[in-house]
Amino acid sequence: MSVTNWPQSAIFLLITSASLLLLYPISHFFSPLLATMIIPMAAFLAAYLLHDRFWWKWMHLCFLPLLLLFSQLNIQSYWYLFALLLCWFIFGRVMISRVPLYLSNHSALQQLAGIVPEQARFLDIGAGTGTVLHYLAQHREDLSLSGVEYAKGPWLVGKVRLPANVAWLNTDYQNVDLGAFECVYAFLSSAAMPDLWQQAVAQMRPGTLFISNTFVVPEAPADQVIELNDWKDGKLFLWRM
Repeated sequence: MSVTNWPQSAIFLLITSASLLLLYPISHFFSPLLATMIIPMAAFLAAYLLHDRFWWKWMHLCFLPLLLLFSQLNIQSYWYLFALLLCWFIFGRVMISRVPLYLSNHSALQQLAGIVPEQARFLDIGAGTGTVLHYLAQHREDLSLSGVEYAKGPWLVGKVRLPANVAWLNTDYQNVDLGAFECVYAFLSSAAMPDLWQQAVAQMRPGTLFISNTFVVPEAPADQVIELNDWKDGKLFLWRM
């Protein structure tokens, strides 16, 4: 299997490991300054060739210089623990789920308001801070709205901002029966889509609507694609189950 077909997390670990392995020999035989210039640029190029999204290359470009910078600062160890806990609070178990925090933009919200079937029971999977549900509650009063978010931080924000008639769950979406909804919306990641699609196929009823923001389902072409015309070339992918 080609490296470009690997999971994005595996590609990230490959490039990062190679960068760290090259750090010592280049620093030792040439100079540390040269190492901090060459290795990030090489990682940037590798990310450009192997990763599927533009932000990966900037992460690799900044990773080693920031690592070296923070290693030289006199930062107490408990601050790193605090940063780790803060990341867990905001992003949840992202290293396991491989689903970062994505927030749907205004273009996606407008499109969703127009395509969700009337009187539908609507579920937002990985709902973040409840942005989609908050918008639909204001513009589609006919809908019965539910959302599921695992990370504690975004879920608490949603708990505060969402109206009481929105069912707001703090759990893994795999614990939710998708068959209870006429429309299911997800903005997760490419890593999560195969398992989510299998769950949707197994649980959703014929005639219901499954929508994915940005991320496709491998080997299952969408029935409809809606261009969002935003800065990240986003799309809504729709499947009629």
